Parts: sequence; C-alpha cells; structure tokens
Amino acid sequence: MIVETPVLPYDFSDLEPAMSRDSVMFHFLRHQRVCFERMRALARDTGLGELALEELIRVTEASPAHRALYRYAAEVWNHNAFWRSMRPSGGGAAHGLIGEALADRFGSFERFTRKLKAAASAHFGSGWLWLVWHAGTVEILVTHNAVTPLTRGDTALLALDLWEHAYYLDHQNRRAAYVTTFLDELVSWEFANSVLAELTRVPDGAAQWTRLPAGVRAERPVPAPPRG
Repeated sequence: MIVETPVLPYDFSDLEPAMSRDSVMFHFLRHQRVCFERMRALARDTGLGELALEELIRVTEASPAHRALYRYAAEVWNHNAFWRSMRPSGGGAAHGLIGEALADRFGSFERFTRKLKAAASAHFGSGWLWLVWHAGTVEILVTHNAVTPLTRGDTALLALDLWEHAYYLDHQNRRAAYVTTFLDELVSWEFANSVLAELTRVPDGAAQWTRLPAGVRAERPVPAPPRG
C-alpha cells in the first residue's frame, strides 16, 4: 500500500505538561495506528490499496460498500491533521496570516476563541472541530464521527479531536478544559500559517492575503453558533 505509516511530528513526551506522554502514546498507538492497520487490510481486500490516502477517502466516501474503509481512512487523515495542529510550547494568540484571517472573519481573536469553544461544547457525541479555509475565508466547522472536510472541498487549517479518548486521560470528561488547553498551550499557528501561505501564494513566490474560491464545495460548513 502506498499510504505511509503514520508518524508523529514529535516525541510522545514533547507536549507535556499540556498533554501527557500517556495521552499522546495511547491515542497514537491504540487509535490512529489501529485505524491505519484496519484501513490497510480493507484496502488490500477491495483492490484499492494503490490509491493515495486522500484519493482513497474521496473514492470510498459515497460508497455504501466501503463505509468501514472510508471511516478508517478518514480517521487516519484526520489524526494526521490533528498532530500537526499542535506543537511543543504552542498556544497563545494567533499571528501572521492566520491572525489576520481570524480578525477579518470574526472581528477579534477573542471572539474567535469564544465561538470555537462554544462550537466544541455544543457538539454532542464524537467528532472533530476544524478551522477550515472555505470560499475565501476561514470558518469553524464541526463534523460527526470520522467525517472530514477533505471530501467537502475545504482545506483544513487546524484540527481538534473531539472523541473522548483524545482527552479522557488528562481531563476526564471535561471537554471545555481540553479545548482551553489546546488554545492556550498547544495549538500550532505555524502549521495554519504554512497552509495559508500555500493557498495564497502568488506567482513570484511571495505570500499575500487573497480570496481563493478554488475547490469550494456547494454545501457551506456549519459555522460556530453565533454567540457573543
């Protein structure tokens, strides 16, 4: 299979104390790697093993016969985005292109964080919280279970796992504390800026703020509840 085995961008203990070594290790080995192994077995059995991960997700998303394969593949992709959305000594106010985009879309960074926290709290059950690039601006998107913005034509700038296994070892059932820790101590604005720089790159190689509707899906993402 041409999909590479998932690899963390840092060591298990590098996110401490914001996220414990045990939390990262169990999450990566017992969840993402298990999804990868099951995806690989199903892809081999269905003759889709030569597809790249993103193409595999797109091909199986609308196929009832491949629902299990889609879910495992999407979870591998979602987790790849999740790990890159954090870094050691991360967190704090957004800066650079993403800081400008958030201020442009939400009015202020503080208003953005209120809406992101509200979206996470309002989501019932398992899923994912995303910051995506959609129709030339940033949007907050919440998806259920393994659903990924990839098949919706959006570009993921940040991903936060809302499945309880992502935070139970460190925060028990306190999702709000987990989201706050992510924003204050973990989030990698550098990752979001690197994605935006690629999206907004002009021919001479310089990055500038532009509106890019390319790849826009017909259905708009579900924005965070309009509170505050």
